Amino acid sequence: MSKLKLFIVEDESIIMDYLEQCLLDAGFEVVGKADNFDSAKKLVQDSKPDLLLLDIDLGTGPDGVDLAHFVNQQLKIPFLFVTSNTDAQTLDRVKLTNPAGFIMKPFRKDDLATQIELAWHAFQIRKSNAGVVFANSVLANTYFFIKDKQKLVKLAYSDISYVEACDNYSILYTKESKFIISYSLKHVEAKLPLKDFLRVHRSYIVNIAQISQISPKSLVLMDGKEVPVSEAHRSELLKRVNLF
Repeated sequence: MSKLKLFIVEDESIIMDYLEQCLLDAGFEVVGKADNFDSAKKLVQDSKPDLLLLDIDLGTGPDGVDLAHFVNQQLKIPFLFVTSNTDAQTLDRVKLTNPAGFIMKPFRKDDLATQIELAWHAFQIRKSNAGVVFANSVLANTYFFIKDKQKLVKLAYSDISYVEACDNYSILYTKESKFIISYSLKHVEAKLPLKDFLRVHRSYIVNIAQISQISPKSLVLMDGKEVPVSEAHRSELLKRVNLF
């Protein structure tokens, strides 16, 4: 599998160098760098990256949000903001660009790599119109289907250990693999069998049959994964499990 090709737009040279080293250490390829709007426009088109990492503050002139609008209109490639700008006005502008992710400075190396991988996977799903088909058939009581390009892959509800929210996407985890789907956790929750699944946190739904241990603030699943349990959902969780 070829390395993911990334382009960095960052006006601070020290941060740019550090970001580049983090990406190289994580196994990505850096195909270009720019520190301002105008050079980024030209170099991005010439280097043809898979994904962009954009700072918002690029000194005087157009900023990273302006560059994001250009990318959406002309290049159609995914981008993540890597920035310390979190004021309400800036965030309102960022939302209009529909970024693939938003990474706060300072960041951890492993978080950076994870966000990039998730953003790329989600972009591939959107390109192939991938999604979930909850079939209106007898099978719908036991299975649903993941749409993967031109085929439908059957997945049993019982195989799901838990579901995790990731912005506007959800990640379905089984013992062997995971599937990123373009549905919110709320949408997925409405489609899962109520007798088998339970929301235990704003970001997690678990398969009740997969629970092996419950502590005051978390639970452990059969595969060893620890999932947080919020106070708001704990009482319902205890009602749903068999207590002796």
